[in-house]
Amino acid sequence: MYKICIVEDEALYAEQLEQYLQRFGKENNVDFSIRKFRNGVDFLDAYFPDCDLIFMDIQMPEMDGIETARKLRETDNNVSIIFVTNLLKYAVRGYEVNAFDYIVKPINYFDFSSRIKKFIERFDASKKREILLSSGDVIRRIPVSDIRYAEVSGHNVCYCYSGGKMYVRESLVKTEKLLNEPYFVRCNNGILVNLNYVQALDKDMVQVADEWLPVSRAKKKDFVKAVTEYLANG
Repeated sequence: MYKICIVEDEALYAEQLEQYLQRFGKENNVDFSIRKFRNGVDFLDAYFPDCDLIFMDIQMPEMDGIETARKLRETDNNVSIIFVTNLLKYAVRGYEVNAFDYIVKPINYFDFSSRIKKFIERFDASKKREILLSSGDVIRRIPVSDIRYAEVSGHNVCYCYSGGKMYVRESLVKTEKLLNEPYFVRCNNGILVNLNYVQALDKDMVQVADEWLPVSRAKKKDFVKAVTEYLANG
């Protein structure tokens, strides 16, 4: 099931987009979960980063679609956005916020369906398992494969991923269960390493991406074996 949000202040177009989604779903045996919002403010207040695609009107009161998308990108860089606009010149601005595509009003079903097909093809081709990390008021959706390592830090676990670091209040045992991939292995009791990012082993240290992490004596034999087998299996 694909999770869709429609952010559109004109009821006529919001209903039309919903009807087109339902029609496309019946014709192509695809399920959609649809939520609708009348403006960008309400959308941002209610948004949770588990959405797959957003139809975003550009010209809206209070906060236009481009500004709404800019604020959205502060917490979710992965969700696809299709802008809906009256004028093509406004749609070009969508590239400022990494928009997936755009539709010009009035919307016809052929244009709509072609964009949905393109989205589904790309989404299914690039889909990778993701987890939601929450820290205070910040919630981020991060692909598991992007996580380089997870390290205990006091009562928190620090997730180091390609975009930075995030501290989450949980145990490393819970982290292990959450990631649940064979390529995550402990190099010591407090660090869980993604073997995809291992660059080198040197005595009691392992280079993960551009960082050196300690390998404990108790874990060294099993960790070196895991790295060797992983590299041997490609």
